[in-house]
This record gives sequence, C-alpha cells and structure tokens, in this order.
Amino acid sequence: MSTTTPGDDHNKADEGVVPMTQGVQILAAIGLVMLILLTVTGNAMTVIAYLRDKKLCSVYDFYLFQLGITDLLLSAIILPFYTAYTLMDFAWPFGSAVCKVYLVCDFTLCFQSIMLMLIISLDRLLLIQLGHSYMIKITRRVGIAQVACAWLISFLMFSPAIIGWDTWVGYSTVKSMDCVEEFANDRVFTTITTFIEFIITFVCMTTLNVLIYVKIKQRAEVSSVTSIRLQTVSTMNSANRAATAAPMPSVSRRHRKAAKFLAMLVVAFFLSWAPYSITTVLISFCDDCVNTSLYQFFTVLLWMKSAVNPFLYAFNSRRYWMHFRRYLSCNGRLHLSCNGRLQLR
Repeated sequence: MSTTTPGDDHNKADEGVVPMTQGVQILAAIGLVMLILLTVTGNAMTVIAYLRDKKLCSVYDFYLFQLGITDLLLSAIILPFYTAYTLMDFAWPFGSAVCKVYLVCDFTLCFQSIMLMLIISLDRLLLIQLGHSYMIKITRRVGIAQVACAWLISFLMFSPAIIGWDTWVGYSTVKSMDCVEEFANDRVFTTITTFIEFIITFVCMTTLNVLIYVKIKQRAEVSSVTSIRLQTVSTMNSANRAATAAPMPSVSRRHRKAAKFLAMLVVAFFLSWAPYSITTVLISFCDDCVNTSLYQFFTVLLWMKSAVNPFLYAFNSRRYWMHFRRYLSCNGRLHLSCNGRLQLR
C-alpha cells in the first residue's frame, strides 16, 4: 500500500469516535457477541434444514439456502473481525492485506444478500404469473445461473475499487492502524454505488412486492367469485354447500399473511439500509458532519438484517418453522429422544 500524502492526517483523525470506557466496552462486546450468535444460529438452522430435508427441493428453497449461506458467512467471518476492531477503539491490528480481504468479503456478502432478496421476490412473482408452467421454466439450472450471476455482480460492484484504489490514485487515503475503504471520501463513486446499492434495489424490491400483492389480491377476488358461484349452483345440495363455502376464509387468510410478509420484507430492508446509506453519502461530502460512533452503529444495524432474514424468509415456510422448532427444542442432537409431536410428517 502506498504511503499517505502529507497534510491528510487532520482529515483522518478520529475526532468523531467516542472513546470507550470499560463499561461501554463490556456492553458493546455483549451486544456484538449476541448478534453473532443469533445470526449464526438462525442462518445455520436454515442451511441445515435445507440439507437434511429432501422435501425442501424447490428453486425457492435453493434461494433461501443461498441466502442462509451468505448471511452465515457474513456473521462468521465479518462480525468477529469487526468486534475485535470495535473493542480496540477502531485500531486495526491485522495489517492492510487482511483489511482489504475483510472489506472485499464484507461488501460482497452484503450486496449478495440484497441480490438474493431481489431474486426471491422475482421468483415469487414468476410463480404467480406463470402458474403451472413455473416448474418447467424455472428449473434448478436457472436458479444456479441466477445465483452465480448475482455473486459475480456483487464481487465486481466494490471489490476492484477496494483492491486497487490506492494504486489508481497513487497514494493511500487510509492511515496506519485503520481499516476503511479507500474510496470512502470520493463523492462521485460513493454516491453512484449507494444509489445502485440502496435506491435502485429498494425501488425494484418494492415494485416486485407490490406486483406480487396485486396478483395475490386478484387471485383472491377470483377465488371468492368462483366460490360464490359454486355455492349458488350447489344450493340444492346441503352436503356440498359447506364444502364450497370453505375456501373463502382460507383465501382471505392467505391474502392477509402474504400482505404482512411483503410489508415486513420491504420495511426491514429500508430500516436496516437507509441510515447507513444516507450517512455514507454525507461522509463523502463532509467527513466531520457525521459522528463516527453513530456511523458505526448504523453499520451494525445494517448487519442486523442478516439476523432478521431467517425470520422473514425461512420462518414464512411452515416446514422451515417445524425444523427450527425441533432444533431449538431438542438442540438437533436430541432428535431421537424427542416426542413424536416434534417429528416432521
């Protein structure tokens, strides 16, 4: 890494960092360790459930599996390094090479998580749109190709700049014992990448899920009309009347469940990414306008999305929920001693 240009020391001083007292360090350590354990546990259960259950073989389940792997890697690789970095008052002791590898993994995994959420939303829309032909057109091979393209895009989005920025500009913008991306204060690059990473993806995700909501609502209305017609036709047969009336509340419940799930999906993404994205752009224009400690909190808030993902996606599936309940109740290894009530059917 090239040496820092003279006169930059003042701009890179940690004026915004609030020094940690021993009490704050203990609280920060407990919070970060709990976040790591929660994220690792939730996503590990998603991965294990997919690998163990042969009935979780759809392309949608494959996407959930990939999302679980992405968030598991994020929590197992990135968060431990960040915890050490934070508890040492943001002094990076692992060297510049490890720092670049850390940043490449961090940015790639975070953006890959977003890409997979977009793929999952698109997959749900195609399922509704294509109907019976979905199984023919959206095969496992298509799913693998989509995930592979997402990984490539996620890597190319930030990694070349992380690896070679100091070489391109001829000097380093990062001081010794620090670990931040070289382009953090470049207004143009930061604004463009944030616009792509947050604004465009948020608009796409919202649009996809609104379309899903509309399609589900249309199908619910069609199902209700069909049920009413069937009920009218069968009024002469009291035995059939109860059977034809039953689908109506079922359709309504599914409609409400889908609406709540889609709302949580968009809101969780916005709440976790908006503070980080906005402050990242502000810092590129004015380095002293955002308190560094506050910015680090927004970074942790961003990573919390990886802990929430198993609840938003896998918990939406009854089968995943049954797996998770069994793992949490019996710790996985106690499977044989569990009551039959906890066994998957």
